[in-house]
Amino acid sequence: MKAAPFAYRAPETLDEALSLLAAGDGACVLAGGQSLVPLLKARVVKPTLVLDVNRVPGIDGIETEANGTLRIGALTRQQTLLDSEAARARQPLLQAAGRFAGYLATRHRGTVGGSLAFAAPWAELTAAVVALDAQLEIRSADGERTVAARAFFTGPYQTVLEPHELLTSVRIPAAAARTGAGFHEVSARYRDFARVAAGATVTLDDAGTCTAAELVLLRVASTPYRVDVSHLVGTSIGESERAAVVESLAGIEPEDDIEVSGAYRKRVAVTLALRALHDAREKASVAA
Repeated sequence: MKAAPFAYRAPETLDEALSLLAAGDGACVLAGGQSLVPLLKARVVKPTLVLDVNRVPGIDGIETEANGTLRIGALTRQQTLLDSEAARARQPLLQAAGRFAGYLATRHRGTVGGSLAFAAPWAELTAAVVALDAQLEIRSADGERTVAARAFFTGPYQTVLEPHELLTSVRIPAAAARTGAGFHEVSARYRDFARVAAGATVTLDDAGTCTAAELVLLRVASTPYRVDVSHLVGTSIGESERAAVVESLAGIEPEDDIEVSGAYRKRVAVTLALRALHDAREKASVAA
């Protein structure tokens, strides 16, 4: 099947791109195209205008701000993020999660902003930005606003982005010293879409006591699911604390779908959560 007819524009400035979005002509933004192009070909989406933002300057690249915050342009390729020494040093979860994002070829085209804006239920970077309390910068012809990642996703393939708005960058605070990260997922085939995934960060003090922890699961709820692991703070994350994590997951109720049952997802989520936390603690214990 071929895509339905549409107009094509490739603006060369951000203002031009925002002006075209503001026109309200049913525009669809094209960045890496790894998610959009298959939908166009299948006629799942039928935009009147495809807005190619690849020529727009200033919305790609990774910068480190004076306070250590990472600013990641929305047009930054996923592989660029994976290769970034700055990202690796300041927020290890970005690369722990990003290495599961598709294949080398798709990561060289797929963008960070595209993955977040598309909001696929299995998108690993959505879990990472929620766990890291990222701030998403959104622009329109009317101005700009910042939305916390934890409020950005509203459902599968749904976000707070309005049709006239464009996600332009992601700001992520630097991790504290002695922070480790872990990410695990299960899929039908190697590098296929995740059926369940878990990402975690753990920060330890010099005595090996946890001072901060985050745990986010994918595909157990309609949006990335942040688990309350505040009980880990002040502990060495021993057996009793891990048992409490398992208990805290007793209330999740993933839905059945054509892939697997909700009961399967619940069982696997517990295992992956414990593995992610274990890896995060182990890496934190050897971090400088």
